[in-house]
Amino acid sequence: LEAITKAIEIISSSAVKGSAEKHLPALAQTAASLAQLRSSSLRQQEAAEFLRGRAEQLNSRVLSALAVRAEADPFAKVKKMIKDLIVRLMEEANEEAEHKGWCDTEL
Repeated sequence: LEAITKAIEIISSSAVKGSAEKHLPALAQTAASLAQLRSSSLRQQEAAEFLRGRAEQLNSRVLSALAVRAEADPFAKVKKMIKDLIVRLMEEANEEAEHKGWCDTEL
């Protein structure tokens, strides 16, 4: 919810008004990519469950370890990097808006 609130603040700021035509087509492509990630996540869970079941049947520690690894989120690091990037971009946008305001008052 916090991220959504910050996104709304950024979108409604004067620094980004008029940029929709430029950036919205790329966001539409991102939505399709996110849908694909969700479906692969379901497949990942199914594979982990299958491996866990086989590990129990065969009493295999290797398969059990593989099931645990398959269940882990491989995109955790990428998600963190994206969140950090969003925070950094928001800070830069605020700094630019403040600088623009200062320049406008000086003129």
